[in-house]
Amino acid sequence: MDVFFWAALGFLIASIVIGTSYVGTRAWRTWKACVSLALVGAAGSEMLELKGTAAAAKAERVSAGAEQLTLALASLERATARARVLAGAVDEALDVVRSVTSLIPKK
Repeated sequence: MDVFFWAALGFLIASIVIGTSYVGTRAWRTWKACVSLALVGAAGSEMLELKGTAAAAKAERVSAGAEQLTLALASLERATARARVLAGAVDEALDVVRSVTSLIPKK
């Protein structure tokens, strides 16, 4: 009976020591994983903030470019209108020249 008692007690102590070391190791690895995840999350949020700031700056540049494009388009429309007026004047002058040249007898 003494042998079984001491064997069971030895098994119990060995189980407690091995179990405690196993649980401690797993707890340490879990703690390291949580800290690592927190660091990655913080770095990810910083990177996301930087990308958001860059996107806002790019949006401002695009907006300024759109304003310049609108001004250039208005200028182009004015220039096109002037060109139409000039083309009309040239057509009228050519019509007058054709009318006059049609009166000149051909040889």
